[in-house]
Amino acid sequence: MLISHDPTNLLTVRASGAYAPGLRVKWSSTPGRVELADDEACIGVTKTRSYATGERIVVYDIKSCGSLPFTAAGPIARGAGFTSTTGGKVASGAGGNEDYGIAMTAAGGDGAQFEGTSGR
Repeated sequence: MLISHDPTNLLTVRASGAYAPGLRVKWSSTPGRVELADDEACIGVTKTRSYATGERIVVYDIKSCGSLPFTAAGPIARGAGFTSTTGGKVASGAGGNEDYGIAMTAAGGDGAQFEGTSGR
């Protein structure tokens, strides 16, 4: 359950591929499209799923207040800090290009979703 999320901070864009919810995305070189962010800045986290290139997808703005759903690249303990890594995922700790907030729930391993603050 997301805490204090402002529904006005949603973006509707087109996906550059098939993406699951909870992945970090950045602007693509194709105007109006997003692609998975690696260890770099992102514009947000996917709220809905896309099944193919060009489909509409809803993205939570990374600057949103409250918590967001993220996808882990490995285990992340509740209360731990987390940072950007490849494939739209995040990893426990700090030191990536984008350090975020605190994990409000735990993630058991690669591909697990958890709730965390955006740190913005």
